Amino acid sequence: MLQYIELFGININLLELFNTIGSLSIAFWILFHLKEYKEVSVYSQLAQAKVAKKHDNFFTRWIFVFVEVLVFYSVISVLEIYIAPIVSKITIDETGPNFFYNIFAYPFLVAIFAIIIRVTPLKILDLLAPAICIALIFFKIACFCWGCCFGVETEKFGMYNANTERVDFPVQLVETGCAVIMLIILLVLRRKKNLKQGLLYPLFILMYCGSRFISEFWRDDYTPIVGKMTTYHFQCIVGFVEGLVLLAVVLIFGKKITEYYASKRQAILERDSLFSNEDDSEDDSEV
Repeated sequence: MLQYIELFGININLLELFNTIGSLSIAFWILFHLKEYKEVSVYSQLAQAKVAKKHDNFFTRWIFVFVEVLVFYSVISVLEIYIAPIVSKITIDETGPNFFYNIFAYPFLVAIFAIIIRVTPLKILDLLAPAICIALIFFKIACFCWGCCFGVETEKFGMYNANTERVDFPVQLVETGCAVIMLIILLVLRRKKNLKQGLLYPLFILMYCGSRFISEFWRDDYTPIVGKMTTYHFQCIVGFVEGLVLLAVVLIFGKKITEYYASKRQAILERDSLFSNEDDSEDDSEV
């Protein structure tokens, strides 16, 4: 395991480096797809429309949606700072960030955020799913470099782990490979024009829980509680059920949810446009 590297005389902690890259990758993914987010944004477009009357340029066309995305990223980052450690303490009696729980909490936080800013949560979750996958890849690489989340002891195929002082099965690399495969699947599905809105995140949860349930048998960082099953096995089962419920909601109510938020968005934009026209008429009359 390679825990540190020295670059230009600076000692770099690879765990912190890859975890930071993983966290920032979510923000960069959303910013890279800013146009896609802007299509469902409401308040950023209202702000842009008001400013554009006097200043219509590249900066005014994108600054408001950029700020809104940063606010959104800041809100979901609260999970890693506050919510996940609390859940981790309750379930596995450990403190500190745990991205495992973030994956299952994102849909609920996105739903709350969507209600406040009037955007469809299904579209946001579709946008978020590949970003979470990319972050997961970097997090697993960080685990491999540091030697945490280690696999079972083996003599046939493994690598020496300085943390456990033994040869462990490189389960972190297996989980990294699974995350890469999931990302490829999500990216391929994103290109399909007739894909039902909101399907990507439930599919991601189902794939993640299925792969993590299997890889957990090759991990040795938690003591089994029933046979060879650890606490995470049962949490994967709960997460899989959540994925099925979300999938059912999308398949049954997805169209209604999308239409509801689209109508709300259109009503807000039309109302603001009406008020803006009235203000312009008053200005003209004064002249």
